[in-house]
Amino acid sequence: MQEFRRFVRGPVGKVLLAAIILPFVISGFYGYFTGGGSGDVVAEVEGNKITRSMVNQRVERVRDMLRQQSPNIDPSMLDSFVRPEMVLEGLVNEQLIMAAAENADLAFSETQAARDIYQVPLFQENGKFSETRFERELRSRGMTPQGYIRGLRQDMLKEQYRNGFLATNFALPSELNEQRRLGEQVRDIRYVTLDLNVLRSEFTVTDEQVQAYYEDNKAEFMRPEEFRVAYVKLAAENYADQVSVSEEDVAAEYQVRRSIMEESGAGTARNVAHILVEINGDRDLEQAEARANEAAQAIAAGESFADVAAKYSDDPGSADAGGDLGVVSKGALPEEMEEAIANLEPGMVSDPVITDAGVHLIKVSDVVRDQDLPTLEDLAGQIRADLKQGRAETLLNEDVARLEELLYEHSDMIVPAEQVGVKVKTTDWVPLSALPEPLSSPQVQQALNSDQVRKDRHNSDLIEIAPGEYLAVRIVEEKPAEALPLEDVSFAIRERLKGELAADKVQELSAQAEEKLQQQATLDDIAALFESDIEEQEGLQRGGAEPSMEVVNGAFALPKPEEGENSAIELTRVGDGSLVAYQVTRVEDGNAEPLSDAQQQAALLELGNIEGQRSFRQVVALLRDEGDVDLNPERLSSNSTDQ
Repeated sequence: MQEFRRFVRGPVGKVLLAAIILPFVISGFYGYFTGGGSGDVVAEVEGNKITRSMVNQRVERVRDMLRQQSPNIDPSMLDSFVRPEMVLEGLVNEQLIMAAAENADLAFSETQAARDIYQVPLFQENGKFSETRFERELRSRGMTPQGYIRGLRQDMLKEQYRNGFLATNFALPSELNEQRRLGEQVRDIRYVTLDLNVLRSEFTVTDEQVQAYYEDNKAEFMRPEEFRVAYVKLAAENYADQVSVSEEDVAAEYQVRRSIMEESGAGTARNVAHILVEINGDRDLEQAEARANEAAQAIAAGESFADVAAKYSDDPGSADAGGDLGVVSKGALPEEMEEAIANLEPGMVSDPVITDAGVHLIKVSDVVRDQDLPTLEDLAGQIRADLKQGRAETLLNEDVARLEELLYEHSDMIVPAEQVGVKVKTTDWVPLSALPEPLSSPQVQQALNSDQVRKDRHNSDLIEIAPGEYLAVRIVEEKPAEALPLEDVSFAIRERLKGELAADKVQELSAQAEEKLQQQATLDDIAALFESDIEEQEGLQRGGAEPSMEVVNGAFALPKPEEGENSAIELTRVGDGSLVAYQVTRVEDGNAEPLSDAQQQAALLELGNIEGQRSFRQVVALLRDEGDVDLNPERLSSNSTDQ
């Protein structure tokens, strides 16, 4: 069983993660905060526009998410892995899936989405939903609760569509047995290696050859252009000691916040149930109201609210639970429902309430005071910090506006820096590809490569490199690219020439080995040609890396030899350029040990899930083929122009 798991989670699975799954992971929670964006349209999908700024914002949010999950991840690897082109593909797929879900009449109401907010960890404090944190997180990203709920609803619709394929696939015991036979199979091999690095040491390169190669290929041995870069930086943290907050300020702010909390019903919640009669293609508003009145009459006649909900409600998430929406705080439901709930005493049922989702009957079971409103003592520290931060940001914003004008008006940075009370700093000689902190952001590198800064030697515009952090740069001095001295590169040239001679030798011996194999040579004959020893390895498993991935993959691609026989001899190049000749000497199929009923069921579920993912990838490919998709990936670069 362990071998089977290793097989289905091996290298193929990792490739699928990068190629298929990651673009959809990109959506999720971070998708709600990107907004409509502005900028050039890089794609249009089923009439919906995707702009360059939308893609760039999503790229940064995905990279941030991965940095949080893996703080030690190599930044260069992250930047090369999460690329705008890949994110654009994910956004296109999202739009196509959303359109397909709507065409399939899948439903997920905003009421259900509002209820799911309570389960989002980001909005919880001490394991419980925090309305204050919810509003703060959304406000910091320029979102409204309604916009967030709409985004969550769209994600749930897409997930329903996806699960329609993932959850309906299954695997048969015969398929599992075949997968186990192949996936848990092990093989033994004999092999001989013509090691490129060993051959390299057998060759000698003269100083004259090194000199000649250097002269012929000087362009390869250039020290890049280097620059000394001057910069000024403004940051909110530098203004903290310039602001103060009195006890009176804190008390006044507390009263404002308490009034807002009391008005919003913070700390008070109601246990709510509802019956939803949807307005859809088969039912207009008048028909929905008639059906809701019919349900209300049934309740008035003595039927329980729960029984009527099970019979009449179109909300699949609550109908089977008696219409129960759980404990709901103010602001979590549409405004029309909020108004009705505010006027209901426990046990009462509302008149029909109309929202965008349809017509509701609402019942309040009880009113719950979850917790008392926080006292001044509870909030004083947070209020003081918020006020200091706000006042520091005010000073920062004033200096940002002043510095922007001064940088434009002056030909250097000294006067602008003095006017806002900061110092000009200058780097040592550095290439633009290896700028030190805090200049290492892509925005700074882009500014330094602009005509304004690079060619005309002007100050750059003020660049926001992070929330509350601003930089401006200018090039002070430039050192042109120049050839590296021969003594600095002679060792590298010598090793390169040795490598080329060794590679030529490998190619020559490879041709001789091919010829010998055509004449029915044995592995001993090839070993004599390579002047190397034969080695053996037992128990190779699919996806292994020893003696090399190329050899393992090749060994499992060979036909199973007859009992007591060896396979044909194969030649393959491995990653470092070495040549390996190998043959399979024994094959042992998997599936030797029977699975328990529980293991069998788990394995069938896992195999069915793999098949479901394969089916869904085919569906997405079909949507791409048949959908209305207009891609302009060349516009992803901000320097591009429409053709």
